[in-house]
Amino acid sequence: MNQCQPKLTYFFYYKTRVFHDYKSGKPNHTFASETMQTKELRMLDAAVKRLPRFLMDIAPIQRLISAPGRLRLVAKPPAPEQLVPARALSAMGTSQWSELAHAATDSQDATLALLRAWREQGCSWPDIYLRGISPTAQLLGTWWDTDRMDFATMSVAMVRLQAAVYELSPEFMAGSRPVLRAPKRLLLVNAASQHSLGSLMVSEFFRLAGWRVQAVHAPSAHELSLALQSDWFDVLGVGITMEQQLPQVQQALSGARQASANPGIKIMLGGFLVQQRPDLVHILGADFSANAADEAVRSAERWLAMN
Repeated sequence: MNQCQPKLTYFFYYKTRVFHDYKSGKPNHTFASETMQTKELRMLDAAVKRLPRFLMDIAPIQRLISAPGRLRLVAKPPAPEQLVPARALSAMGTSQWSELAHAATDSQDATLALLRAWREQGCSWPDIYLRGISPTAQLLGTWWDTDRMDFATMSVAMVRLQAAVYELSPEFMAGSRPVLRAPKRLLLVNAASQHSLGSLMVSEFFRLAGWRVQAVHAPSAHELSLALQSDWFDVLGVGITMEQQLPQVQQALSGARQASANPGIKIMLGGFLVQQRPDLVHILGADFSANAADEAVRSAERWLAMN
């Protein structure tokens, strides 16, 4: 039904009902009293006749107001997006990371506002993630280690950075690679008992490259075996951040290849501890390691291409 129809119906009903009550002499307190004059009825009748033309005149304005994007196009078309080269963001240093760290301790809104401001200045989302968010997370850890920040404040800031990555995911994925064949599959294991910023960013970069990603957190050896048996995975990625996680990871990986539906599955290690101890690749029976999310994608695809 046309949006104007209820208004017209109301006016016609109003006029007819009032006229009937006036002629019959029966008062109707809902619409008008019996003292309404014929002149008032004529004025109302004229208003009703002018109403359709009035609504037609303002219809274009209503359509513009209801579609603000269209109104913006009439006023000024948006400028085409232009990105600066990746090296422009690689120059970011402690001052920028400190700014983001303070924003993360302040509020979620401040964190998102700063990240989007960097994007509006021409930096790509992958560069912001790799050269902005990741170093900021490391800086927060350094501040905690040196007693410049208490654990609670550091934890809240890290959670806000992680929440920002979740919220920005649709914008990040806008540049995802089209998948022309069956996508590769990654089973991503976070040895910690809760979600971590590092594994989340790795997951985002693999999805950006067209991979299907399934994540599990702190699984037992049995739980990992069941996950590997449930589907075909090309790569098993394991993130390790602390020495205390090594016994659990070693036990979980001991029978991973035998349990996997893909006997040729590749095992990738990552995380802060692996960066400090690259020998863990050999100790845990993995195939390769990666120190950054984009490097993990390139290494995984290179290892799969070798087979």
